[in-house]
Amino acid sequence: MTGCGPGDFNYGKVGNLIQGAPMRLDAEYVILSPQQLQCGIQADLWDPPADAGGHSVARLTQKGRDLKFADDVSIGDMKQPYVQVRGEFSLVALDVQSDHDGSEPQSKLVEVKIGVPVANSCFPQPLPMMGVRKGNFTQDYPPVVQFKYNNGWYLDRIVH
Repeated sequence: MTGCGPGDFNYGKVGNLIQGAPMRLDAEYVILSPQQLQCGIQADLWDPPADAGGHSVARLTQKGRDLKFADDVSIGDMKQPYVQVRGEFSLVALDVQSDHDGSEPQSKLVEVKIGVPVANSCFPQPLPMMGVRKGNFTQDYPPVVQFKYNNGWYLDRIVH
């Protein structure tokens, strides 16, 4: 009877569950490198940045929206540029960092670096998803994902 109860939760299973089926993202943010920001300008995914009082914003083009980017790119208010994504994505578990029991019975909360694949040559690797701490998005911590057990483990939600 090994491997068929709530005790079979492990980091390999986390990766398989995250990557097992597309997930709908509604207001998550991904981090861009400066090179990806420049590539996106050259590929006409967003306009060159314009100053917005202390930080810059690069306006999305339709080509960028077609890739499921959902809002303009923000530059300068965090360490790296970042942009919101929205839609169905086949996520990638990049690095499972920790897990502990959730507040609900038969649930686990897992800190895991998640990559969001974007089908464009500017993004050969999945873009890292930002985490949330104390109600604010952050580039310093990975997302926390809740898993639940009901005749098998499943990914319930990304915790905010």
